[in-house]
Amino acid sequence: MALEPVGGKYEGVWTNKLKNGDVSYYVNYRDENGRPVKLQVGKKTKINDFTIKDAYSKLIEIKYKLQHEELPTIKTGKSFKIKFNDIWEEFLKYAKVNKKSYFMDELNYNKHIKPIFGNKNVKNLKSLDFENFKQTLFNKPLEAQTVKHQLTLIRTIINYAIKHDILNNYVNPLANGKVKMPSIDNKRVSFLSKEQAKKLLEILKSTHELTYHLTVILLFTGARFSEVTGAASKKNKSKENTALRWDDVNFNTNTIYFKKTKDGNERYIAINSILLETLKTLYDNKTNNNVINNSAGGTILRMPDYFKNAVEKVIPGNKSQTSKYKITAHSLRHTHASWLAEAGLDILQIKEQLGHRNIEMTMRYAHLIPNIRHEITENLII
Repeated sequence: MALEPVGGKYEGVWTNKLKNGDVSYYVNYRDENGRPVKLQVGKKTKINDFTIKDAYSKLIEIKYKLQHEELPTIKTGKSFKIKFNDIWEEFLKYAKVNKKSYFMDELNYNKHIKPIFGNKNVKNLKSLDFENFKQTLFNKPLEAQTVKHQLTLIRTIINYAIKHDILNNYVNPLANGKVKMPSIDNKRVSFLSKEQAKKLLEILKSTHELTYHLTVILLFTGARFSEVTGAASKKNKSKENTALRWDDVNFNTNTIYFKKTKDGNERYIAINSILLETLKTLYDNKTNNNVINNSAGGTILRMPDYFKNAVEKVIPGNKSQTSKYKITAHSLRHTHASWLAEAGLDILQIKEQLGHRNIEMTMRYAHLIPNIRHEITENLII
């Protein structure tokens, strides 16, 4: 038997070309006792299209099993089951190094995905399984954005496994629109009145100071949550620090500078008296160059539950509202813009204040701007 190493990206795979044209594939690795093992894992024949990739996939499977103290059981020409939990564990290792919000992926996986697919053989999963999963989530009921997030996470996990040869000869069932993603209406129509905002701040000031200060900053700058805290947004998932920093706050001119990010344009925002009080309190107690941090001095990744509970006291039933009508942390930005429009600020200045990249995003506030064009038109006399 004359074995030849494949080498390159398929290190550990060997071939034996037979006289009849068949090709046997072997892999070498060390077993649980550190002893070298060379094992035949498949054969390419006229009726069995076994490839180098298939052999390498089996080697990855074997090594994964051994790393997790499981004894691999290989049947020649057939792969043992790769459970969804297996590829999730590999993806999680990657996410912990490369994603700020990996803990949210972990939370969603354990809560929604693992109970349904965790112990399933990945290669047996078809697009219909995920269509049914989508319907199950809607029936709970969960909002469209939450359902879409679960499907997106599943697609990302499978793509990662395929890219890194953990899965071979498998087409992602969620790729190329095979499973229709829920349509999302992100245009929130609800915002706080000034009286509601005042009550909200009073409650937060007496219950949780950190959430109070964060709410003040978001409400009176109209900034995105990610622009203030540095938490990764949907568009900007890099590990670059995008948090608002003390270098960006100018107490001499009473302005805040928001740098250009993947989310929006750069701009300067004026500091009013309420915001100034919050900023000075935070500055007097600062522990690093970020304007606001969590209690441990790190990034605030999501709005604390104190906010949600306080809103519920101001607007009973808010928690059960659909996303379009629910007051959330992002509603503070929507509230800021709505107040500007009601005060008569023109649409271009609102666009500049919010850092929108295009005017279409700002036009949702146009209906709130006092319309005096008819009055002016009537007085156009000479």
